Amino acid sequence: MTDYVVYHKAELMGYDALDVDKLAIYTNKPVSDAIGCRVWLIAGEGYPRKYRLRATFLVGGIEPSDKSSFKSLVSGTDGQFLDPMPLLNSEAWFPAFVEEQGRFAFGFNPIKNADAERGLRAVLRANSLR
Repeated sequence: MTDYVVYHKAELMGYDALDVDKLAIYTNKPVSDAIGCRVWLIAGEGYPRKYRLRATFLVGGIEPSDKSSFKSLVSGTDGQFLDPMPLLNSEAWFPAFVEEQGRFAFGFNPIKNADAERGLRAVLRANSLR
């Protein structure tokens, strides 16, 4: 199973990551093989950027987007939102992950960094126990 990352940029989307209330993301990337894969939704805000984990879910459905600027809506039911959203900038694995992901310019993109996958899971565990 592949883990994917998606970046929420409020300036582009027109709404804050905390306003995301469905386990779903929009993308223009090919997603036909994503069913059953995990998605990590990371939000960026401010300058310098603060990166936070908003949600994670397993992909359960893919359908055409209802937004004209995106091709697909990828949704899931098995997942959770994080509120407050934990800050990722200070995580030891995070700088290399940001570079691997082209500063999140690639859109819906597979995570190839095993340290980042472990790190995201650890952040999720730590914030699920609150």
